[in-house]
Amino acid sequence: MSTDKVKVTKDTKNKTLTIERTFDAPVEKLWRAYTDQEWFEKWWGPEGWKTTATEFDFRLGGRLHYVMECVDKNQGEWYGYKAWSLMVVESIDELNSITIQDNFSDAEGNIDTKMPSQKFIVEFVKEGNKTRLVSRSVLETIEELEQLIQMGMVEGFSSQLNRLERLLEA
Repeated sequence: MSTDKVKVTKDTKNKTLTIERTFDAPVEKLWRAYTDQEWFEKWWGPEGWKTTATEFDFRLGGRLHYVMECVDKNQGEWYGYKAWSLMVVESIDELNSITIQDNFSDAEGNIDTKMPSQKFIVEFVKEGNKTRLVSRSVLETIEELEQLIQMGMVEGFSSQLNRLERLLEA
């Protein structure tokens, strides 16, 4: 499975969805895109959505609580919709990888237990002057994995990687 410049691998045995993309940028810039609130808010979320972090404590055990709001009137019924999430940083290997527990939440940071929770394992792989981003989403069940795919995770993450590419080029 692939979408434009993105390689997508679904591993049902390990309940994992892997999305990879190579950027013409040094690893330090990609690292900053994940770990700096100002940069994170500029690219996180699909095209036509605005992300605002109400809490951004990027350290081991730190929390990132944010909302993505659809600001594109062309997205029809999604326009004005707000999606809250709460991430907890589980591991940091500077410039190499991060592990984050990602949950749907409400505006107060309460986890929505009716929605799938995923563990993001993000690797930053140096390839000469380029960096390959490898993002693995690990779910508890195959059903949750399929639910995220049906919700448009591949398309949404691919779209936000386009936003990341523009940020890295700026």
